[in-house]
Amino acid sequence: MAATHAKSRVLCVMQLPPPVHGVTTVNERVAHSKLLTSRFELDVLPLRFASSIDDTGRISTRKVSRAVVTGARLAWRLLVRRPDAVYFTLTPRGPAFYRDCVYIGIMKSFGVVRVFHLHAQGVAEQLDARWKRELYAWAFRDAWVIHLSPALEHDTAEVTGSDRVVFVPNGVPDRSNGVATTPRATPRVLYLSNMIAEKGALILLEALGGLARRGVAFEATFAGARFNDGCVEQLEARIAELALSDRVRYIGPVYGAAKDALFRDHDVFAFPTSRDAFPLVLLEAMQHALPIVTTHQGAISEIVRDGVTGFVVPSRDPDALAAKLEVLLADPQLRQHMGERARSRYLESYTLERFEHSLATALAHCIGD
Repeated sequence: MAATHAKSRVLCVMQLPPPVHGVTTVNERVAHSKLLTSRFELDVLPLRFASSIDDTGRISTRKVSRAVVTGARLAWRLLVRRPDAVYFTLTPRGPAFYRDCVYIGIMKSFGVVRVFHLHAQGVAEQLDARWKRELYAWAFRDAWVIHLSPALEHDTAEVTGSDRVVFVPNGVPDRSNGVATTPRATPRVLYLSNMIAEKGALILLEALGGLARRGVAFEATFAGARFNDGCVEQLEARIAELALSDRVRYIGPVYGAAKDALFRDHDVFAFPTSRDAFPLVLLEAMQHALPIVTTHQGAISEIVRDGVTGFVVPSRDPDALAAKLEVLLADPQLRQHMGERARSRYLESYTLERFEHSLATALAHCIGD
């Protein structure tokens, strides 16, 4: 009788909601993936430090206490459960990276295979001092790195060899009802992301102001959770200054079915971010067959095919953004064709099922299973 092959044990150390953002959303899907749990014996150690988006990046006694407890739990699980590998959604920059280095030190002391899944950029820009280069080199030494795209590999090139890098594009579940919308007399532009200045909401508003001055017909919706950088306050003040209150609105955060309805109720998705790696919201817009106007950041030029599924413009350039928005707003047929191609690209490359299969294959390769 053939021997039964035991599943590899993987300890997943990763951020889970709250708060709700791209990384925690992906991690939650990994933790509950039927495919991954059928291939591996997953043990999830959640990282929960911030209680909300507004709390992200702040240091507090509560967070320090939680970090210490999490380190103790990590050591205990490594000692008692003896996983074959640790799958770690490492934070690549900022104070959280130094916290994560403590966890890496614990992992190293047990000699376990380490797989770092990076959902953001920031390593290369931190290597401006010798002590930082040495710290990052120590942290990444002998670890596997999962990047979201080959376009992001350069970020860790100085600290990780290409022979220990694999690529797993993100994916999202298909929540589109597949119903084609009838072109509206006044087309609608949607922005949906956490309301952080670097995500480009204020740049989009300036572009919309320019379109309004040129007499272009449109309505626009901004949706997303407030952050602590004053972006929402600036947005609302500027809407009034530009006299756009009758056609531009901010509605706060939306989730679940309400978010799906928001995509269906709009004609163009605009996301002029100035810092991003692989925005999930673009995949969500694509699945709802929306043409996209976005910027050259991270792997975005790989996700959105310029001139095919939307337009990709320079960051922080409201004039370039306005020009491409105007093209789409004036041409319902172009919006429909680009949207259909965006939907097809999503189905080909960015479904949740494709992501889960790719991640399972990557983990098996890293573990040597």
